[in-house]
Amino acid sequence: MSQETILRKCVVCGKKLEIILHGEHKYEGGHYFGKFEIPIGEGENKVIGESDIFGKREIVKIVEWTGESKEVEYWECDDCYYE
Repeated sequence: MSQETILRKCVVCGKKLEIILHGEHKYEGGHYFGKFEIPIGEGENKVIGESDIFGKREIVKIVEWTGESKEVEYWECDDCYYE
């Protein structure tokens, strides 16, 4: 089984992480939480609806970003993960 090393940063503290990939879904050197999109550049959060969260009658606004976005990976170092 081949190994690959990737470099990432902890999104909490900014520490550099050296992640060793051991095939599909196996890695060491950090804690992975998935990918998400963050807004970049100019734009605004446009209200597209409302929701009653968890049936508690607290209405929250549902928004959509109108500008560009960038997909990022969410990684944490051991210190931040166990904190």
